[in-house]
Amino acid sequence: MTNSVDQNLTIIIGAGIVGSSLACFLSESTPQTNILVLDRSLSTIAGSTGYAPGFIGQYNQKSSLTKLAIESVKEYTKLATGFTRNGGLELASTDAGIKMLNSRLEACEKTGLPARLFDGEDIKAFGLPIADALTKTKALFFPDDGVAEPRVLCSAYRDIAAKNGVSFKEASVSEISVEDNTITGVILESGEFLACQKLVLATGIWTASLLKKSSAIPFAPVVPVSHPYVYAKDRQYDIPPTPFMRWPESHVYSRDHGSRYGVGTYDHPPQKVSSLRDTATVPWSNEIFNPAMTRAISGRFTPEAGFSKEAPFGAERIGGVFSVTPDNLPLLGPVAGIDGLWMAVAIWVTHAAGCARLLKDMMLGEAYDEEIGRELDPARFAGGDADELERTALKQYSDIYNTDH
Repeated sequence: MTNSVDQNLTIIIGAGIVGSSLACFLSESTPQTNILVLDRSLSTIAGSTGYAPGFIGQYNQKSSLTKLAIESVKEYTKLATGFTRNGGLELASTDAGIKMLNSRLEACEKTGLPARLFDGEDIKAFGLPIADALTKTKALFFPDDGVAEPRVLCSAYRDIAAKNGVSFKEASVSEISVEDNTITGVILESGEFLACQKLVLATGIWTASLLKKSSAIPFAPVVPVSHPYVYAKDRQYDIPPTPFMRWPESHVYSRDHGSRYGVGTYDHPPQKVSSLRDTATVPWSNEIFNPAMTRAISGRFTPEAGFSKEAPFGAERIGGVFSVTPDNLPLLGPVAGIDGLWMAVAIWVTHAAGCARLLKDMMLGEAYDEEIGRELDPARFAGGDADELERTALKQYSDIYNTDH
């Protein structure tokens, strides 16, 4: 094992949108700080950032997530690339669903986020490729929401960080080194030891597997789950940007990716991923995903959308992987009992920049929203039974729209 690197170093493991935006914010605030970002793949974004559909819906029943989403949108708009404010629609056709939309409309008004309730004729005006049976359909429209291109945002943050002196190294971390309850560095798979003063885990779906190799670090209930997403055939014509669509009652969502539509669904039993690959993907599960996608597409889209009612449903399909926690909230902040160790995991693109900005403030001792900090504290599950926490986390998968994560 070879010792190297200045001990005053701050290492961020993970160069997805969370790690890259954090590196950017830290380097802007402390130009003299020595920062190194490690990732197993820098040329391609192999983590969940690289496969995220990129929906940015700001309102959430949990006020902390609403605040983080609003902050994230502010940050993304500063980049002038990778984010389009084309609005979002939540559609419902049942009495219960429409009642929910009205309730969310009232809540949005209290938060200051603009929203309007539309009827079928208003929905048709958007020119969306959805079924014409809209006489009983209502939609809640969020004009300030939009869609992100996560890879573009991630690259933009990396570019800024690199200009500010942040170093990026393509390497895999095999173990975290802790002595006397203090972070001392990381051991790479090559055997190289990198000493550091601060270490941030922005490791996404690989967090639990990395922590298992570092017995001195407390357990974190971050459970990887698989998720189906299908891309339709490319269009042969251009259309104006359209809002993204969500059907909360059916656990279905869809967006226009510029040249084709995409659709995903949570309407299937949660699938824990026990064996992770080098990318945030798994082989497509015909048994689980095909029936779910059939329900998602049948009767919902017109032929112009480019989907087919039977497998493979479109031109491309992905079994993506992301993380769930027992309360569907990120784990963000210092890791209790280990000096110098910080965590920023289970974070969606919707909240990534807001979380990174919050963590930057924590790390530099600046003022931050302490209420949100307590809510996202990685130690909040301390003492819980690991198996029970995992079961609770998996239940959150099908309830994502209930908590609106």
